[in-house]
Amino acid sequence: MKPQDRQERTRVPERMMWRCVFPGETGQVRQARRMVEALFAGTGRENDAGLIVSELATNTLLHTRSGHAGGWFGVEIRLLDDGPAYLGVYDLGGAGIPQFRRHPAGPEQRVGGLGLGIVRELAMQLSLIGSPQTGHTVWVYLEPKISPSNVRAPQRDEEGRPAAIRPTLGVRPRMSPEEEAGYERG
Repeated sequence: MKPQDRQERTRVPERMMWRCVFPGETGQVRQARRMVEALFAGTGRENDAGLIVSELATNTLLHTRSGHAGGWFGVEIRLLDDGPAYLGVYDLGGAGIPQFRRHPAGPEQRVGGLGLGIVRELAMQLSLIGSPQTGHTVWVYLEPKISPSNVRAPQRDEEGRPAAIRPTLGVRPRMSPEEEAGYERG
């Protein structure tokens, strides 16, 4: 066996990974969703991934110290050439352990508490790690409909980031009215 043959057999699929920290403000959930939708562009799961991250990030702001003054939440995405994508949202803890229980169907209308059920239906797997003291990472595996290796790479800005992603740490990005009007959801 030639060395290059052995290398090909043991090669791990290429990985793409992103991590981003957002200030603990409700407007930043929208920025996190846009980032995820841009990174999933062309996979057929852009909207699902955006909805999942939006729901998890909203929960961090409502139920943990991430939503308090000076708080923050983080988003991590891993796309593999082969296999499910990983999406994780981490918080600062402080409010107990997230509950993934199912709510029984009934005639009364519920407000709140349904988002994780939607996340559970969209994802292959939903779980968490962490504690109220140190914070939690609630994560999912999401199967792309199209392999990331078959997806055209996103356009990049002058700093090498996908063009739809803007820095968020410390400065809340603002869009011009022209940019806002040009943004369309998939």
